[in-house]
Amino acid sequence: MEISPPNCGQDNVAGNLVTMKKKRQVRKNGSVHIYRPIDAEVVAKIWALLGTFQHQDWAVPLDRQLLASIVGKAETDAFYAIADSQLQNIQLRTLLREPLRSTDVTRRNAAIKWIVYDWGNIPPKADGDEDRLFKMCTELKDYGDEDVKQFVVKYKIDRIASWSKVLAFADSEKYAIFDARVAMSLNALLDEVNFKRKFFMPPSISKPLNKIFGTIREKVNADYKGKKLSYMGYREYTSLLHSAVEQGFAPNVLQAEMQLFAQGKKMGNQYARKHKMPIPYPEEEQGNLQFAS
Repeated sequence: MEISPPNCGQDNVAGNLVTMKKKRQVRKNGSVHIYRPIDAEVVAKIWALLGTFQHQDWAVPLDRQLLASIVGKAETDAFYAIADSQLQNIQLRTLLREPLRSTDVTRRNAAIKWIVYDWGNIPPKADGDEDRLFKMCTELKDYGDEDVKQFVVKYKIDRIASWSKVLAFADSEKYAIFDARVAMSLNALLDEVNFKRKFFMPPSISKPLNKIFGTIREKVNADYKGKKLSYMGYREYTSLLHSAVEQGFAPNVLQAEMQLFAQGKKMGNQYARKHKMPIPYPEEEQGNLQFAS
């Protein structure tokens, strides 16, 4: 953590405020610098409780123009012609793999923008938000193992829901998207098997989900009272997915990720019910009843 030099007047005050803010954030969410992957036995236990992604629809932007400018009109039209949402989602990773490696910076950044902001529906939080993400992602270079490892160790949880999308599209055999719904599934499953450690929870656009995350943090704080608080991060996540694949629970990392995402709302409801909280996704309950009938 940077410490402002003494006798810097207003700059020093501003620096101290930033430092205090960072300290509060660390206290709230814990650190993720300690890498301790989950044992294969625990992965087996939680995967036995996880449903499929067979009834999940993956939405795609209605406007085809930006995607067409990146991969071409013919490729874009062929992609949108795929009727099966799951197959479309899988094909999308292949479609953008090459543009993310382009030496044309404008094309590469356009691919990142489409993945994160258009398809991923993550709204920019401030002016310069996109440019900062583009600059961060230059450190990934050609997505070599060592470059990715250094990137993940450096940024930890900083914009993890954004850059994990870039990694997942650049190489879906190794990397996966880590967002709020995935974190909800993972932490609800870990709660079911009484596993104390939990995954970091990125902010969600869903207020009910953020409320559940607050409850999970309170429980983790109580479990770690008097100890150094540490959440699991992206490396533990990808390790878990690879373990699931190696044990035969999923055919590949992408489909393991798809399972976790697809079950996010259901797992959020399950956790809320177990801990006597308001159900965050009542429409999901109704959907399940209609499907059952």
